Amino acid sequence: MSRRARVSVVKVEDFEDPYDSVKEAVRLAGGFEEALKASSNVTVKPNLVRIPKYMQGEIPRGAATSFQVLDAVLKLTKEKTSNVSVIESDTLLGTAEQAFEKYRLYELAKRYGLRLVNATKDELVECEVPDPQFYVALNGLSWLDPPEREMFASDYVLRLPRSCLNSFRISVPSMKTQADPYSAITFSVKNMFGVLPEVEKFKKFHEIKSWKGNKYNIGINVGRAVLDICQVAPPNYAIIDGLWGLHGPGSPGTGKSVRIGVVIASSDAWAADTVAGAVVGFDMRRLFYFRKAELMGLGVTSLDKIEVVGEDLESVKVSFELAVSLEAQRLLDEVVGR
Repeated sequence: MSRRARVSVVKVEDFEDPYDSVKEAVRLAGGFEEALKASSNVTVKPNLVRIPKYMQGEIPRGAATSFQVLDAVLKLTKEKTSNVSVIESDTLLGTAEQAFEKYRLYELAKRYGLRLVNATKDELVECEVPDPQFYVALNGLSWLDPPEREMFASDYVLRLPRSCLNSFRISVPSMKTQADPYSAITFSVKNMFGVLPEVEKFKKFHEIKSWKGNKYNIGINVGRAVLDICQVAPPNYAIIDGLWGLHGPGSPGTGKSVRIGVVIASSDAWAADTVAGAVVGFDMRRLFYFRKAELMGLGVTSLDKIEVVGEDLESVKVSFELAVSLEAQRLLDEVVGR
C-alpha cells in the first residue's frame, strides 16, 4: 500500500471534559462529517471490558474506554448525524446490557437519543470473507450436505450483526496490554473483535500451546479473526482514548494505570493503532496480523508511511510493560521472527 495515512495526536488538558480535544483530533485527521452525512447509520464500538468476579475493586483506569471520551465522541457524532448506535456483545463474564449499565451507557443513550445494540441478540448476517484467515468462504461449504454444513458453518462462517454491517463504524478503544502473546496490546482494530456475537469467544479463539515445558494460552486466531472482520466490517474511523493506559502483569483485569493524556484519531484504524503503539513504546508490526494487514491492503502499519499531525510523538511517549511473561515474549519473538 503506497498511500500515506494521516493520524492526529492531540493532548488532553481537561480530563473531565475532553470534548475540545476529541473534536480537534478528528479535525486534524481530516474529519468525518462528509462520511457521516453519506451514511444513514453510525455505530460506535467502545471497549467495555468485563473482568472476573474474583478480581475485587474498581476496574483500573485504562482498562475500558473512559466515560468522558465516549461522551465526547457521542456528542460530536450526534452534532453531525441523528442515527447513532453503540454496540457491544455478551461474553462469558457478563451480558452487553450489564456492561451498558456498568459504564453508564443508559445515561448517555438518554442524553443523546442513542440506540444500544447487543451484538449477540441482533439479527446476524452470514458474511463472505474475500480472503479468509480464520473463517471459511460460504461457497467453500457448498459440497457439504445438511446437517454437516450447518454444524460446520455454526463455528467457521463469519456472522456479524446487521446493525454493524449497515453503518459507519467508529472504534473508540482504550490503550492497554493483555496477557496474550499474539495480540499483546490492543487498540482500535482489536476492539472490533467485540462485535462478534459468540458468548464463548475466549474458548473459540484461544488454544493451548506447549513451549519449553510450559503451557501458554495462545490467541493467534484472534488476530486471524480480526483480519477477517476488517475485510467485511472494518472500523471506518478510530478515536483512541489515551487519557490513561493500562499495562503490566494482570492487564487488562488489573495491571498498572499510567497517565498518557492524548486522543489519537484517523480514518485508517490500522495506522492509528500503529501510532498508538509508538506512543507506548511498542512496534505493532511485532504482531503478525499487523504486518499481514498492510500486505492485504487493509491499512497502513508502517510508521514511515504515516503522517502524524498535532503533537510530536516524542513529547507524549510513555513506556508500557507487556502483560505476558518473559517466556511468552520470547515465544512471540521467535514466532514472528523479530
